[in-house]
Amino acid sequence: MSKQKAKWATNATEPELSVEYTQSELIGVLNWYNVMTDSKTIGKYLNTYLKDIKSTKVLTQRVSQQTAGAVARLIARGLGDDKLEKWMSEWVMRLDDKVVAPPKKTVSIQERTTFKLNEYITGLDNGFENFRESDYKMKFNTEKYLADLDVKASYVRSLIMWASEVRNEYVLSKTLPIMKEGYSTYTTPQKNKVIKFFDSMIDSLEKYRVAVTPVRKKKVVTTTKLITKLKYLKSFPELKLKSINPEKLIGSKEAWVYNTKTKMVGYYASIDGMTVTGTTLKGFDFSEQRRLRKPEEQLKLLTDSRKGQWIKKFTSMAKTVKTKGNGRFNDASIILKVF
Repeated sequence: MSKQKAKWATNATEPELSVEYTQSELIGVLNWYNVMTDSKTIGKYLNTYLKDIKSTKVLTQRVSQQTAGAVARLIARGLGDDKLEKWMSEWVMRLDDKVVAPPKKTVSIQERTTFKLNEYITGLDNGFENFRESDYKMKFNTEKYLADLDVKASYVRSLIMWASEVRNEYVLSKTLPIMKEGYSTYTTPQKNKVIKFFDSMIDSLEKYRVAVTPVRKKKVVTTTKLITKLKYLKSFPELKLKSINPEKLIGSKEAWVYNTKTKMVGYYASIDGMTVTGTTLKGFDFSEQRRLRKPEEQLKLLTDSRKGQWIKKFTSMAKTVKTKGNGRFNDASIILKVF
């Protein structure tokens, strides 16, 4: 590239483009601008073009400008055609809308954010330029760059978008004709190195974002609050039954419930422990319920049993059809036992 620039520098006159230009002619002209113009000049070309078409869009670092600047300059010189005009219109649509500054002289949060974002993007872009100037050998430590500037996680998503868009332009330049024209000074191996450079940058950006994103501490909910909405029957004098403290349901591995209206005994078991959400028992891995024919006798057999004997006696004495429990409690539910 440096040899080509030195060659063209002997004749700094901008190249012409014939009315019925060929693709190779267009490639040559775009190459000239790609080599002979710097980013500042390209910015001037583009700003002039936006002003001429009375666009409210503004230039942004996240949208690549080199090829567009060359095309804008050709149009300004009266060398553009419908094809180039259409390409520029599509390019303009990708730009950001102009931020209308408030009447006050104070800088808005949005403006400060945009300024900071552009500052970070410029730093990453400079790293890329250094990489190109070093014949695609110099490494750029993205994570160190971000850490040194204490870049907040909220900016990183936009930085990833910028890096991805630049990377994708180089990918498209390998197959898309008009993109080939603007990037034809690069060889395919050079393009592949650039794509690999941005792949590494994007990966580092993702790692940095994860590292600096604040981890929200999960709010601890007390057992008392968990059972606030739980409906249950505190006592049932008819069968001399009393519910145990419902807070014991939280974290329990086994729970027994009796519904005084339906005469159903429900059994719930969990490997990791159960909890309560609203009026429903949650987290059980197994459930079974059966109707008792002689509640007074059968319940006494259960409640007088030791741990481990409840399920044996329940299985042997309850011969009615078994169904699965849904965990829902109501004002007829007696909490018989919790293990």
